[in-house]
Amino acid sequence: MKLLAPSKVLTIVCMIALAAFAKDEIVPETIPQTESEFSGDTLVDEADAGNNPNAPAEIAENEADSSDNGPEMSQEEADAELAADMNATDSAHVDSLAKLVLDMTTAFVPSESRRVSAPYGIRTYRMHRGVDLGLCHGEDRTIVAAFAGVVTKVRNQGRRRGYGKYVILDHGNGLTTLYAHLASWKVNVGDTLQAGDTIGVGGNTGRSFGAHLHFEMKFNGTYIDPATVFNFEQGTFHNALTTIEQQQLLAVEGEFQKELAKHRYYKVRRGDCLGKIARRYGISITKLKKLNGLKGNMIRPGQVLRCS
Repeated sequence: MKLLAPSKVLTIVCMIALAAFAKDEIVPETIPQTESEFSGDTLVDEADAGNNPNAPAEIAENEADSSDNGPEMSQEEADAELAADMNATDSAHVDSLAKLVLDMTTAFVPSESRRVSAPYGIRTYRMHRGVDLGLCHGEDRTIVAAFAGVVTKVRNQGRRRGYGKYVILDHGNGLTTLYAHLASWKVNVGDTLQAGDTIGVGGNTGRSFGAHLHFEMKFNGTYIDPATVFNFEQGTFHNALTTIEQQQLLAVEGEFQKELAKHRYYKVRRGDCLGKIARRYGISITKLKKLNGLKGNMIRPGQVLRCS
């Protein structure tokens, strides 16, 4: 048998090693572009959004929370929990005030952001009860109190669950405001704040797909579209004196509920099939598939189906 020269043996060994390295080479993960216009650096972006447990102290402040280890929270459960928190912190009785007049010259838009990434209103099959203000990478993400009030709730639903970190203020006149998806908060329950005082840093905690502030307003337990009070795009208000009437809010809510009733939706659970869902809503499988553009019979848990 003919032996190879030492130089040729070394060349073959190097080629084998290079081939093995190429086979095991790690391909960098593609960073999806989000509405927050992140830098693309995973470590920087996660720390900036408040989702990195190894982030600097000023960003990861009050990050740890036992709720992260709990069971998965559905959007409906998160909505219900948040709504209960807001109702529990309302200092005014539901029937105590029929009208509220706000002096907007003393109010503050809660964020420097001028970009509404999601408005108040119907979102697919449920109500989106606030206005989302997109927070871009590199801009000031300080979140401030819209009106003077007292901090009544500081909560963390989890870094990847529900509304993440949020703060609720009671303004003592039937008005409550919510600031959600925070990276961190700088307040405690019982703190008295003036309009414009810092609440925390906006982020991406909870069920969120880009850094933003979710801002809600309620009067006597009824939701208000914040965009009817603030002009977010201009960073100001619509009227120096803004009147909020309970009956008008209830009328608007009634219209939304009528629209939602026109289209019934169902979130698929484990063990469901098209036949079971069709029987539940009194329609045929064929119609159910047509309403949802389904060609086959395959559905998955968590999928939302239109049923009317």
